[in-house]
Amino acid sequence: MSHRFTSKNERPWLTQNHQHSKERSVQLGTKAIEYLVGNQLPVTLKSIAETAKKFDPKGAGIHPNTVRTNEELYELYKQNSLTYKQKKSALKNNQALSQSKESIDYRRLTKDRELNQVQAKYMKLSKKELVHRLLQAEQYIAGNNKKWVAQHFERFQ
Repeated sequence: MSHRFTSKNERPWLTQNHQHSKERSVQLGTKAIEYLVGNQLPVTLKSIAETAKKFDPKGAGIHPNTVRTNEELYELYKQNSLTYKQKKSALKNNQALSQSKESIDYRRLTKDRELNQVQAKYMKLSKKELVHRLLQAEQYIAGNNKKWVAQHFERFQ
C-alpha cells in the first residue's frame, strides 16, 4: 500500500498568518524603539523585546531574534542602537589589527622605563589587542629560551 504525500506550497491561510505576525512584530518593535530613543534608553535587542511587551495588548511582546530576522525592524535597530554601532566599530578595529600585525622589538625595551606611561598605554588597548601583544611576547621569550638552551649546551661540549 503506497500512500502519496501531496504537498501544497501555496497555503493562503498560512501566508496570511505570517504576514499578520510580521506586521504585528514591526508595529510593536517600531513603537518600542521609538519609546527607547525618546526616553534616551539604550536600544538593544533585549530592551526592544521587553519594551514591546508594554505596547502589546496581549502582553506577549516580541522575541529578540524577531528583531534580527525581520529586515525592516533590524534596519531600524541598526540605525538607533549605540551598542550595535560600537560593536561594528570594534570589529573594524579588530580587522585592522589583524591586518597590521607589526612585531615589537623586545630587545629595545629597558628596565628603567616609566611604568605609569606604559600602563596607561596598555589600558587604552582592547582585550584582543592585549592578547595579541601577550602572545607575541611569549613567542619571543620561548624563542630566546630555545636559543639560550642551545648555546648553553654548546659551551659544555
